[in-house]
Amino acid sequence: MERWKFKQNNNDLIKLVLTNKKTATSYLYRESTKLPIIGEESILCYDNDTNACIIKTTDYKIIRFKDVTEDDAKLEGEGDLSLEYWKNTHYSFFKIIDPSFNENSKIVLEIFEVKR
Repeated sequence: MERWKFKQNNNDLIKLVLTNKKTATSYLYRESTKLPIIGEESILCYDNDTNACIIKTTDYKIIRFKDVTEDDAKLEGEGDLSLEYWKNTHYSFFKIIDPSFNENSKIVLEIFEVKR
């Protein structure tokens, strides 16, 4: 089973996952991106590499950054849950990873549930 961490603010985001406030995550889409498999389980780990929980992917979508909706932003469970907050924080983060990132760049929004 794959073990992974959020790329930024990992332990804080895990708290949101464990309280069911965060039920999705997003990352840059590239042609080489390994897409999620619906029904697949993985282990979310704390910064110190201990297991936090097992999550199961329930859905995903590939969308342009500019097409992310308020509902998508709420699934991420961060900040004030607004689309504006989500776009501001994620745009700057994605831009660091890929300097050519822009509003038309595609992302993967992966939706999950906590199994245990």
